[in-house]
Amino acid sequence: MRKNIAIYVALFSLLFMGVSCNNGDDWGLGDTATPYAYVSAFSIDNIKCPFHDFTVDGRDTIVEKLVSGEEFEFVIDQKSNEIYNIDSLTYGTKVDKVVSYLSCTGTPYRYDAAQGAYVYYSSSDSVDFTSPVSVRINSTDGTYENYYTVKLNVHQVNPDLMVWNTYSDAALSGVTPVKMVEKAGKVYLFGTDAAGAYVVAETLSEGTPSWSVTAISLPTEGDLSSLLLFGNRFYALVSGDIYVSDDAVVWNVAAAGNGFVSLFAVSDNGATLWAAGADALFSSADGESFAQVQPLPSGFPLYGCSYVNSTLSTNAGINRTILVGYSTADKSGKVSVWCNLSTGGEWYGYGEDFGGGYPCPSFSGLAVLGYDNAMYAFGGAADLDGMPLKAFSRFYISRDNGIVWKQCTDYAVSLPAELKDKETAFAALVSQDEYMWIATPDAVYKGRINRLGFK
Repeated sequence: MRKNIAIYVALFSLLFMGVSCNNGDDWGLGDTATPYAYVSAFSIDNIKCPFHDFTVDGRDTIVEKLVSGEEFEFVIDQKSNEIYNIDSLTYGTKVDKVVSYLSCTGTPYRYDAAQGAYVYYSSSDSVDFTSPVSVRINSTDGTYENYYTVKLNVHQVNPDLMVWNTYSDAALSGVTPVKMVEKAGKVYLFGTDAAGAYVVAETLSEGTPSWSVTAISLPTEGDLSSLLLFGNRFYALVSGDIYVSDDAVVWNVAAAGNGFVSLFAVSDNGATLWAAGADALFSSADGESFAQVQPLPSGFPLYGCSYVNSTLSTNAGINRTILVGYSTADKSGKVSVWCNLSTGGEWYGYGEDFGGGYPCPSFSGLAVLGYDNAMYAFGGAADLDGMPLKAFSRFYISRDNGIVWKQCTDYAVSLPAELKDKETAFAALVSQDEYMWIATPDAVYKGRINRLGFK
């Protein structure tokens, strides 16, 4: 029994010797000298971080806001002897004068580059963390030194900045783009060549585009703008019939005799293909057999259509499809926005006044893409309730599934500068790796908001 008590006393004494609490700059254990030297906690004081904001007149600006140091958790890796923050500080944060707090067992010193020597680590001093700082902990009995590297991670790129790269390729010379589709890691660009024949160009969705162009067998009276990917196959409308292709080059009839006027969406997590006849809407689960779902509603978008799929925030098992387009063949008038849920209901329209006076502009060559948990609309010159908008001047964004559309005033998110005010044919796509693609007869633009590439 006495032996067990002695063991417990020894263990308790060892535990007490290996633990210290930093109170101000009292790093040691009073008069008790120990062979231990390690960091047990690290934090920073409140720090000013830059954030994007707007002035009272709506102009972009950058403001500094005081952020609590407690928001940044620091890791102490005792194996590699590295100390660093998990979440990087905001891009542009200055870390040349940072007050920090360090708890340790032993006596702490930091390397001062200006003095070329280690100096006592005091919590009242501001430290330059623009480069990693070496910290030395001396055991209080003078028998041991332990070194740590302290890093303050700051975002090296603006996470909210949309960066565009421009690519030109001789293979695309003379190709007028109409539609872009992604399939199995490849981007397909459908268009017409200088002779007016239908062609498809393909490239890998990752890396620098390198296009190869091939003539396709789709009849010349086909509508390339109707082209959709459904069930890993390409579908397009040709004179009321639906054609299908496995490789985008060889095309055959999939459904004939229905007199379709529009092939407009794929919904329900890719399970349903939608088409419109002269007086009804149809759906298909196989791309061949179509069943009537509802009479064609007045004002339903049949032309220049874009669609965006998402899941309901209240039920991830329900898919929502938003359809945006024009109800007239000449693509004039106001843009029409409609919605369908995968629960089996009919399509319903939002109505002209549903968004409280913030409609989607009637862009020429309207493109609507699902991107960054929102819907992005852009295109050639537009009219917005009598107000003219220049081509490719700004994104219009809806963050409520197509109800309200507002001009993107964020300086960091914009269309390629080379396209501003430029009237041109184009096709657009968002690929699986979160890149936005815009193809024109002159170049292909590939851009992404930086943070969407952070993994």
